[in-house]
Amino acid sequence: LEKVRTRAGRDALHKEKQRVDSTHLLLQNLLYEADHLNKEVTKCLQFKSKDEEIELIPIEDFYKDAPADVSRPV
Repeated sequence: LEKVRTRAGRDALHKEKQRVDSTHLLLQNLLYEADHLNKEVTKCLQFKSKDEEIELIPIEDFYKDAPADVSRPV
């Protein structure tokens, strides 16, 4: 009878360890994914596009030099 209880206890312990290991692995994967996404967001925020360097002319100059159909809003 004691052997059966011991065996059942070991089996239950083994199942519980597997469940904990599986949950821990899932947690590690999620932490890795979150870290990766944070790095990607940082890269995107640090990205400097060429259009940020374009100097715009004053709107009055645009209206003065542009064709009438473009420069005269309806």
